[in-house]
Amino acid sequence: MQKSLIAISIFTSLALAETYNLGQVNVQAKALDDINMIEQSVNSSTITQNNELTIAESLDNVSGISLDYSGGRSEAKVSIRGYDSKRVGVFIDGIPIYNPYDGNFDFGRYLTNDVSQIDISKGYSSVVYGANTMGGAINIVSKKPTKELEGNIRGEIILDSDGQMARHIESFNVGSRVDNFYAQLSGTLSKRDYFRLSDDYTPVSNSTQPKGERLHSYAKDQFINLKGGYIADDKSEIAINYLNQKGNKQHPVSVDKTLSKELFRDSPKWDKEMISLSGLKNFNNGYIKALAYYQKNENVTDEYKTSAYKILKVSTNNDDYSYGGRLEYGLETKNNLLKLVANYKKDVHKAYETKPATPTANTEHFEEHTISLGVEDSYYITKDLEILAGISYDRLSADKVYYPGGYEGLDTISAFNPQAALIYTLNPESKVKVSASQKTHLPTMKERYSGGSSTKAANPDLDKEVANHYELAYTYKTKKLFLSTSLYYSEVKDAIEAMVYAPDPSLKQNQNVGDFEHVGAEFDVTYKNDSTKVGANYAFVEVKNKRDSSVKAKGIPKNQLFAYIEQKLGAGFSFYVNTKFRDGVYNQITDGSYEKIGSFTTFDTKLIYDYMESLKFEVGVKNLTDKLIQYNLGYPEAGREYFATLNYKF
Repeated sequence: MQKSLIAISIFTSLALAETYNLGQVNVQAKALDDINMIEQSVNSSTITQNNELTIAESLDNVSGISLDYSGGRSEAKVSIRGYDSKRVGVFIDGIPIYNPYDGNFDFGRYLTNDVSQIDISKGYSSVVYGANTMGGAINIVSKKPTKELEGNIRGEIILDSDGQMARHIESFNVGSRVDNFYAQLSGTLSKRDYFRLSDDYTPVSNSTQPKGERLHSYAKDQFINLKGGYIADDKSEIAINYLNQKGNKQHPVSVDKTLSKELFRDSPKWDKEMISLSGLKNFNNGYIKALAYYQKNENVTDEYKTSAYKILKVSTNNDDYSYGGRLEYGLETKNNLLKLVANYKKDVHKAYETKPATPTANTEHFEEHTISLGVEDSYYITKDLEILAGISYDRLSADKVYYPGGYEGLDTISAFNPQAALIYTLNPESKVKVSASQKTHLPTMKERYSGGSSTKAANPDLDKEVANHYELAYTYKTKKLFLSTSLYYSEVKDAIEAMVYAPDPSLKQNQNVGDFEHVGAEFDVTYKNDSTKVGANYAFVEVKNKRDSSVKAKGIPKNQLFAYIEQKLGAGFSFYVNTKFRDGVYNQITDGSYEKIGSFTTFDTKLIYDYMESLKFEVGVKNLTDKLIQYNLGYPEAGREYFATLNYKF
């Protein structure tokens, strides 16, 4: 290697002054000004440029990633190259944060104020992350202070198309580093009273939703993140981090019962709390990195009998928690960086339902633990040819299983995941990559044990899904121009699908019978000079069910395009506009058939004024043409919205 690990740590802290690098998971050992062929990153300046308020909005502008709103749950989910949220590992500062019960994560609840960067792996991903990264990995990395006093205060108001206040967001960051010690506190409050539908929306006879204000669309989120740490002279580091998020939301009802089921729901509690301790010890030619964490998720969903929201039908209470840790060892030689890693995660899910006639019923209690052991190596065969290789062993063991209908035996599922990549440097500005990786999805608690209802039978013996990814990629990078393109093919064996349950044909059961293929291409380009920045990305993906061609992939756009331009006008003023095109999405509607969602094109624009680099003011419009947008049939999104933002940096 041309640079020692300590030198790389120093470069990292200089190049990314606000990045909490203890929370990063890096695959390649090269310095960050090099071309990264494994991960794609979105930094805080891009988030600000596109006015992305949530992680969901930010990821939706990345090639190969698409947004999907779960209407009945009022959750924002994402897919990577056609792999849904349950098959994508989601992390905050390297800590897995997906829901222990069903593997999902609501990307719309996590706001971007405290985000330094988002690192994305597609297909090939580091074994350091641990299990359940079949479709890729998303790591949300927070900020860290580098000065004696620094921070920012930000406020935003959002008006509907009639000019009425619909939402407001306030956030702050304040941090300090004095000698070897640092501390930072971040907080955000987001309150949405409602959103207004596009004027193109036309009510149907079976719906309670009129034109104008979207009924039952209130949401509120509060977020606090506190961290403190110590950095030694050799760049070894230790830090403690505490995160607390509280939310409550209403669930808008489907505007058409023929498209999706009409449900009258509220979630008065949607909370997450997490504490972690992490550390890095550098040696002359290696390092040890350790992480320990505890997190809990508490949420309540109330379902009512009618749209009056007065007669309670059922209240579902979930009390989940996880704890675990990671130990990583890295050893550097002249042309080689070897990593050994061990992950442990314990997940507990407790749930009960209350009904007017039965105060406590349908209690669930599931416990399981996951162990992942991995080795990863980066070796330079020549100065221009690098080979990356890794393998992990993942094992999921059930510790306790109780659900209505009885107690089942405890099962263990295991998998080996090998992968390799060749990266060749054509010249200082360009590289090409060929990679192959095998990844697995260990079935969730919900996939195995959801049953006991009038429609579903549990399957505790459900096995893993296996995906094989193949990719060819090229990247070109100079100070002004960035160009990247990739072609990929994935095949999935033993995919989980709901099938008719033979002992009782009136029920369905999750079974390992699916056989899918994902074929796609991605293209990214960015150009910038002193006054202009333009960029675009395009993604094509086609997902086929090889067992049953009549089964469509749901919520996955076949074509998606995002493009933007930012132009400096002089005297501190800039102008920004972007456009997004989405096409080829299918939904499964109430009668079980598939219906294609209409394609749409949106435009956002804003005027920016920078005053002495410390004060920034923006005014703009989202969904400029007031397009009727639906990610999920029956659940239209906001029409045209106006916004004004004030950001003070110190």
